[in-house]
Amino acid sequence: MTRISKTTLTDKTASLLRGNEGTSLVLVSIIAIIIITGVIILRVTTSALWASADKQYNQDQAYMLATSLGESLDEAILDSNSGINLAEIGTVNDTAPGMAKGTVTIQVTSSGSNYNLEVRAEVANATYVYTAVYSGSPGSYTRQR
Repeated sequence: MTRISKTTLTDKTASLLRGNEGTSLVLVSIIAIIIITGVIILRVTTSALWASADKQYNQDQAYMLATSLGESLDEAILDSNSGINLAEIGTVNDTAPGMAKGTVTIQVTSSGSNYNLEVRAEVANATYVYTAVYSGSPGSYTRQR
């Protein structure tokens, strides 16, 4: 195996580029295309990652909003001293404080002797629903599921 000197290789490359005027233009064009393609690929990749992160963030906020309110309502309903009457609640809509695109809907429907509680939280394009079923009367509700 023969050893190639770096100075000889650079000298050959320099003489090739000096001797052919179009060769250096083609070489610069190829390098520019490679750099621009790399920048475009990085931009598309980061946009996709940010969109995925935003979607997950909105889903997490909707989940936390619905479960937090649902569990708080659950404790209040099961508390015999609260005086909450599920038959009188119906539907309640509100916006989530601190969230520009967040809304919460509480809906209680009755089916026979059971009351179905549904807490629906919507943040941007993500939705989470917390549900619970109760039976009984005010002051003595029990949770079915």
